[in-house]
Amino acid sequence: MIRLPHRIALAAAWSIAALPALADDAVLRAMPKAAGLYERRLENARSGNLPPVYQGSASVVPTRAQTFSVSLGLPGFPQPRGHFCGGVIVDPHWVLTAAHCVSHAPGGGRSAARALEPGQLQVLSGSTILFQGGQTKPVTRTVLHPDFRFSAAGVPENDLALLQFAEPLPGRPIPLASDELAQIAARGGERIAVLGWGAARFAEESPISTTLLYAFVETVDRGACNKAYDGAVTERMFCAGRGLADACQGDSGGPAVSYNDDDRMVLVGITSWGAGCTQQKYPGVYVNVAAYREWINGTIGGK
Repeated sequence: MIRLPHRIALAAAWSIAALPALADDAVLRAMPKAAGLYERRLENARSGNLPPVYQGSASVVPTRAQTFSVSLGLPGFPQPRGHFCGGVIVDPHWVLTAAHCVSHAPGGGRSAARALEPGQLQVLSGSTILFQGGQTKPVTRTVLHPDFRFSAAGVPENDLALLQFAEPLPGRPIPLASDELAQIAARGGERIAVLGWGAARFAEESPISTTLLYAFVETVDRGACNKAYDGAVTERMFCAGRGLADACQGDSGGPAVSYNDDDRMVLVGITSWGAGCTQQKYPGVYVNVAAYREWINGTIGGK
């Protein structure tokens, strides 16, 4: 998720936070700065200014319990140090993530973004632990949603991207939620789960987790959410997480999931943006993936 202003570095990459947030009022009043997340992360990595590894305890996803989450990292760096965003396998050869994670953005208001080159990404799949197991496979193509933009306030809109791989990825793809289930999951008071390797608290120096974490969060009515965000939440977004549990830095691009009538896990959202972590007033904001089903299936089907 893109949380201010580092939550973009999730925020732009958000993490599953279950601790008190550290964001102050000035940060919360600012809108997230998602553009340039990759460049900031790369600059920090090259200068040796990488976050420490999280050593605390949280809700850890059991090994092999799910294999659709992937870690996006910087090439040439160990994954625990290079991780900056999440993603989710939606096809054996495709990963869905947040566009702000895999793009450059020129200056200006509602400006178009430019996709990262495939060689600028290192994607780990097949493991819930960043330093153990799994495989890194080369990305062959980065496809941003054609309408992905940053608003004048810096909010990412149509914040989706697909990464293509020549070889099948280890792990089982997760299906997209039906339109009906997506509508139910996105209304206020519904319980969903968010997953990621992000930080446990909102702070520039917050460590990321080397093990995949999860948290159950409650969705928030869009009207109430828009009161907090001054109308920035569109009909293709939904809000979730207030107070004790939330996504945070490092979780952007990762999945928000629910269960269908067959008790099968399905994808309802992609972590996108928000203000601070675990803020009672400011929920996290997710992309409603069902609203983009045609684009996702068309891109994958068109190869």
